Amino acid sequence: MSANYWRNWGRNQSCAPAAIEEPESELEVAEAIGRARAAGQTVKVVGAGHSFTDIACTDGRLLRLDRLDRVVAVDHDAHEVTVEAGIPLWKLNEQLAGRGLALPNLGDIDRQSISGAISTATHGGGKQFGGLATFVTALELVTAGGELVRTSAQEEPEILACARVSLGALGVLTKVTLRCEPAFRLHSVERPRTLDSLVEDLDEIVDANEHIDCYWFPHTDVATVKVSNRSEAPIRRKSGWKRWRDETLLPNYAFGAVAALGRLQPARVPSNMRMIAGGLGKTELVDVSHRVLCSRRLVRFVEMEYAVPRADLAKALLRVRDLIEAEGLRVDFPIELRVAAADDIPLSTASGRETGYLAVHLSAGTPAATIERYFHGVEGIMNDLVGRPHWGKLHYQGAAALAPRYPEWDRFRALRARLDPDGRFRNAYLDRVLGPPS
Repeated sequence: MSANYWRNWGRNQSCAPAAIEEPESELEVAEAIGRARAAGQTVKVVGAGHSFTDIACTDGRLLRLDRLDRVVAVDHDAHEVTVEAGIPLWKLNEQLAGRGLALPNLGDIDRQSISGAISTATHGGGKQFGGLATFVTALELVTAGGELVRTSAQEEPEILACARVSLGALGVLTKVTLRCEPAFRLHSVERPRTLDSLVEDLDEIVDANEHIDCYWFPHTDVATVKVSNRSEAPIRRKSGWKRWRDETLLPNYAFGAVAALGRLQPARVPSNMRMIAGGLGKTELVDVSHRVLCSRRLVRFVEMEYAVPRADLAKALLRVRDLIEAEGLRVDFPIELRVAAADDIPLSTASGRETGYLAVHLSAGTPAATIERYFHGVEGIMNDLVGRPHWGKLHYQGAAALAPRYPEWDRFRALRARLDPDGRFRNAYLDRVLGPPS
C-alpha cells in the first residue's frame, strides 16, 4: 500500500495521491496549489471523507483541511459566524451553542466538514429550510492560479452564487460565513406508524411541522415519523441509560450486529427487519436544536439519495417498495424521506423547485453486485421523476443526463471555465458528472 493512501468513511472509495498535505492557512493552501501546478498535478480537497462517491479521489495532490478548523469571527448583531472551511459540523454546533447561536437547520449526521457539507448540497428536513449552502452569506477560496478570492453579495457575487455548491470544481474553500439564529430548543416526537398512513398523510406531516425525518423499514409495513418544532419548554432529555440505549446501543451496536448477520445469511434480512420494526416505540424530548437534529451513526453504510419534486416523493417511495418486492432484493437499512425548500443555487439539488429527498442505504460490506442491483433499480425510478442525485452519494449519472435537470447548469460551467480553465481541480468524478472544465 502506498504511503500516501486515503479512504473515505464508508470504506467504498480510496486513492493513492502523489502527495497529501494538511495546510494550516490560506497561504499554505496557495503554496500547495503552486507545487501541484509546478509538478503538473491536479488538486483535490477532502474534509471528513463522508461522501460515498469518488468526489475527493485523486492521483495528484490531496489537501486535507482538518487543521483549518477555527471560528474566525462572530457578528452577534447580524447573527453571522465566519469559520475556517475544515471545521466539522459537530464542532461548529458546539462553538455556536457556546455563543448563544445555532444554524437554522442541520442534516442527520454532523461528522462532515462545513466545506464538504455545503459543496455537496447537504440538507436537513423541513419545507421552510434550504440546504446548508443557503445559509452561506460569504466565502473565501483559493483559485487554480493561487489567488485568494473573497466573495459576498457585494464582492464577486457571481462566484458566491455558484461556489456555495461547487463540488470542489472552482477552487479550495478556506473560509465560510454563515447566517445563524439565536440558539433555540426543539420539541421532538418520534413514533411508528404504518407505511400506508405515512404515504397518505405525508403532505400534512410536512406542512404541519418545521422539521421532519421519516423512515420506512423494507420488508415491513412499518414506518417512523420524527417531527420537531421550536419550543420554549424546559429541556427534557432521556436519562443517561435510556439515551445510551436509544441512541447508541440499539441503533448502532444492536442494529450493526443484525446487519452483519443479514450479510452472512441474506435470507434472514426480511425477518430481521420485521424484528427491528416491531421493537419501535414513541420517543419524545425537548433539547437544544443540534442535539435533536443530529444523530450518532456508528454503523458504516453506503448510500444513494435522490432529490425529486416534492409532489412525487410518496410516489417514489411506493415505486421503490415495489422494486424491492418484484426483484426479491434483501434490503437491510431503512429508507429515509425528507424535504427542503427551493433555492437559487445553480448546482443545488433543490435549485428552482420545492424538493423531496429519498435515500436508500445498504450496510458496508454488502457485495458490490447487490449494491449495484439495488441502486441501479432505484436510479431508474428516479430518472423517470427527473431526479437529481446527491453529489456526495452513490449514483451512476453523467453530465449529458444531468445538464437538462438543472436550469442554471450552463451558468456554473461558464464560471468553472473562467476560474479553472486548465482543470487543476478536475478528477474522474468531475469529468463524469460535469464534463471537461472548458
